[in-house]
Amino acid sequence: MRSSILKTVGVLSVLAAWATGPVFADIENPKRPLEPAAVDAVGIRQLQQVDPNLTGAGVVIAAVCRSMSYINGLPQNDYRFNMQHNSLAGADVLFEDHSDGLYGISPHATAIGGILVGLDDAAVLPDGTPFDYRGVCPSASVDVYEFWRFAALRLFAREPVSADVLTLSLGEVFDDWWTRAIERLAAEQGTVVVASIGNGQAVKDPPLYPAAGANVIGVGVLSSVVWPDGTISLSEFTLPTADGSSQGPTDDLRSKPDLIAPGTAVVPDAYSEDGYAIQVNASSLAAPVTAGTAALLLQRAYGDPTLAAALENTPINSVIKAILMNSARKLPYWHKGRITEDDDTTTPLDRLQGAGMLDAQAAMAQLTAGKQPPGQVEPLGWDSRSIDQDDVYYYLFESADPNAMLTATLTWNRHYEDSYPFRAQTEQSDLRLELWAFDGDWPTGMTLLDVSDSPVDTVEHLWTPLDGDYTHYAVAVRFSPEAVLPAPESEHFALAWSVGSDTSPDHPLWRDLNGDGTIDALDDFIHLLLESGHLNTLEPDFYKDALGLSSERFELLTTLWPRWQPYLASASTSIDD
Repeated sequence: MRSSILKTVGVLSVLAAWATGPVFADIENPKRPLEPAAVDAVGIRQLQQVDPNLTGAGVVIAAVCRSMSYINGLPQNDYRFNMQHNSLAGADVLFEDHSDGLYGISPHATAIGGILVGLDDAAVLPDGTPFDYRGVCPSASVDVYEFWRFAALRLFAREPVSADVLTLSLGEVFDDWWTRAIERLAAEQGTVVVASIGNGQAVKDPPLYPAAGANVIGVGVLSSVVWPDGTISLSEFTLPTADGSSQGPTDDLRSKPDLIAPGTAVVPDAYSEDGYAIQVNASSLAAPVTAGTAALLLQRAYGDPTLAAALENTPINSVIKAILMNSARKLPYWHKGRITEDDDTTTPLDRLQGAGMLDAQAAMAQLTAGKQPPGQVEPLGWDSRSIDQDDVYYYLFESADPNAMLTATLTWNRHYEDSYPFRAQTEQSDLRLELWAFDGDWPTGMTLLDVSDSPVDTVEHLWTPLDGDYTHYAVAVRFSPEAVLPAPESEHFALAWSVGSDTSPDHPLWRDLNGDGTIDALDDFIHLLLESGHLNTLEPDFYKDALGLSSERFELLTTLWPRWQPYLASASTSIDD
């Protein structure tokens, strides 16, 4: 059966980039620093300092890994983690084909395994410096699948996948039967599916499927800062670029990625028992960092009777997706959709950042704020329920802070047929997310402040300043009146919301105007050109070659300069600040 299935798909991309330059540039603390440092950058270490038991215990992750070798188009099953490595020797890892390593191991898969469940308290750098290696969720259980066995047995034959989270650091340019089958799996089983969006134009990748799929959390990659002496930072990250992280929209104009995470980390060496290497700017790593964070959220939820009950009879994948996206931190120059002065109500996300950078601490706070039904709600929370076509659900809250921001994320699943080739069903829901302000007596004096109503996405997202003239607000969920496809009678959705201050004004990357990861005299010169109005008079060859400005960054700066000016005035002056 496998041979016939293999003929139906194109070439898969494995998403990795390996360092050849200086290593361990950021490990300076002699008191046994922790690696991977990328985990600190998204708040996972801080979360675990508060709760050391938060290690992924009780959560099962399915890691689907591609064979590294093929003969006549057939995989040679060299897809394994190096389980002889010190960091993985004690991990709870099961290989679905029960192989014993005779077919070979994969450096790519070993790196993913290290990020997820690596644990080594006696790691040593090449220069002899000791450090502790600790993955995101070292107590989680990992079921490792060879990609084509997974496709044939779990997707085509629809054998059950007994995992809470599924992570894939592979993909292909077009959707196919197996990518649609993964979407069906997410929708039908509620499995949280996380996948790498692609390594950008540098490898000629558009958003890759399954990460580009409607029911999958597609993760883009934050680039490492490169210091003036050429060393690669392991703990400081700069904004994603189209060269290094595949950007949306997809071929059917949906917003992707959903969020971004670091793609540079220390990882176990696949060909030794105690060695380590660096993988650089790879969405292959951004996906397991995010998948591991989802596992920590699920561990907390499963261990809390109230949260566990709240997740019953919900599409858990939609709930976790809404929570991760809503809690993601907006980085400088975040902007929805097309670069225009007006808010793009039909495009919910930034084309490079998605909803923003993964923030594990904020995600946990969002989850533990609890499920809250329509009506009066707290400024932080989430909900999940079924909505009929004639229903409107209002979530009412109060805020007297005229500088507060409302962040709200609505997610739901696209539905697929349950047999090969797993086509999308004819009826699909199109939901709409609204923010209203009103006078004290609900619902008098209602004023519509913002709308997210994409005709193609299964995500709606608002990041909106509140109106100083009001203290009463409502987030509304409804079926879109602009829907163009026939819809089912009802749809199950997840909604997450938060009200608070804008956390991005002091970010130093506001001053990195050309987006090269450093703040220097060139950025000061660009700033001067912007303030004087002369930047938009330059020829493309000059602003690209002399200033290092991509066409996209040039358009973003010149079109929306009045919006960015206040942020630059308050930003830190260096990435070290």
